[in-house]
Amino acid sequence: RLAEGMRRTLRVKTDLAKLKGILNRYHGMPKVLVYFVAGDDETGESWCPDCRLASPVIYSLVDKKGYTVIECDVGDRTAWKDENHPLRHDPTYMLTGVPTLMRWGTNGPTARLDTQLETCKTSSDVEGFVKAFIFDEQ
Repeated sequence: RLAEGMRRTLRVKTDLAKLKGILNRYHGMPKVLVYFVAGDDETGESWCPDCRLASPVIYSLVDKKGYTVIECDVGDRTAWKDENHPLRHDPTYMLTGVPTLMRWGTNGPTARLDTQLETCKTSSDVEGFVKAFIFDEQ
């Protein structure tokens, strides 16, 4: 039973204002991923089609593998498309697009998937990139 609980995946949703505090809370822990996604629109779904495609695949692949996934909402479409969005210029993140998945280490990001996820047309495409990304870590 204990080993089963240790494999459980923890999903922590946050926004930019709380991100640094959340990252400090999980500092030094193994298997931390930071996942930057576009926020939900008035329909309750992400306004970003790439995020709608990638999210279920990513979560299915990390499920029951002991990851902590810190999911950061980059905001609505207008906020994200602003060239001065803080996540675009912060040297820790330097986001160019969403979705972006980062492996998080003691001193920040150690690896990232970004433009690869934006090029995906199918769930299988996403699965190929994410499996390679996760497998590379182990």
